[in-house]
Amino acid sequence: MKLVFIFTLIFLIKIPVSFSQKQSSNLSDLAWLLGDWQMNKKNGLLSESWQQIDDSTFQESSYMQKNSGEKILLEKVQIVARRNELYYIPTVADQNNQQPVKFRITTISKEAFTAENAEHDFPKRIFYKIISHDSLYARIDGGTSMPEKKSDFYYSRQKK
Repeated sequence: MKLVFIFTLIFLIKIPVSFSQKQSSNLSDLAWLLGDWQMNKKNGLLSESWQQIDDSTFQESSYMQKNSGEKILLEKVQIVARRNELYYIPTVADQNNQQPVKFRITTISKEAFTAENAEHDFPKRIFYKIISHDSLYARIDGGTSMPEKKSDFYYSRQKK
């Protein structure tokens, strides 16, 4: 009886450990996102800078460097691992009363992820894909309810 209790206890202790390792592994699958990315636009330079804060959080700041030299903060994003789920959480200037909006990451691989929030007005879906070490594609769209509403972003990695 004691032996069964010990094996049961060991099994129950190992379950949370394996879940946390799986989640950590999922966040580490997004390591290709880390670094500085830029995209030339008609009115200036759009940039995203991603860094790892800790083993459960990536953080991003996005800016527009206008041709006039003015630099404008567009958004801050966190990707966080919480309770065996990953979330993409943007806080966008001049939207949602500057409050963060949570998108659940619904698909993830070693080269792409999709985050969704069907309740949000727009976007409802956010997609990132690493094309090569120095090339990143992102898309925001209206999901299945507004497939025609979308924006594409093509970034290049910036060397330091």
